[in-house]
Amino acid sequence: MINKDFFLRIVFIALFLVSFLFSKDIGIVEKVVVDDTENQVALVQRGEEVLFITSAGFKVQKKDIIKTFKASKLKIRFIDDTIIYIGPKTTLEIAQYYYDKQNKQNNKTNFKIKQGSYKIKTGDIEKLAPKQFKIETQFSTIGIRG
Repeated sequence: MINKDFFLRIVFIALFLVSFLFSKDIGIVEKVVVDDTENQVALVQRGEEVLFITSAGFKVQKKDIIKTFKASKLKIRFIDDTIIYIGPKTTLEIAQYYYDKQNKQNNKTNFKIKQGSYKIKTGDIEKLAPKQFKIETQFSTIGIRG
């Protein structure tokens, strides 16, 4: 018969590992231009949490919604080497992001630009699975077609 403490430890470890997998960092803010009036670059909505980007080094995760301020800009490099430059007063939602170099059919990216300006340099996901790389804007959807 399994000891109750042992069972609870196994459950705790399993829950910890699952939460780690779902909160995996997928990119990093490499460069920022700070809005002097706000003393910050952007805010990030991560589930129920609101975080602030104040300098380079901030880790980006799946499902993050990033909003830059009036005079701020930032550069994000994702783990597949996709780079996004986000201009002032821009809202970017990382709706989907999955990168698997070994299984190219599993790769998928969907960025939603709610407002503002951006520039994207695609990385490995676009090369491995071009039909799975999407950028949605308020007026259109951009898909890479090889």
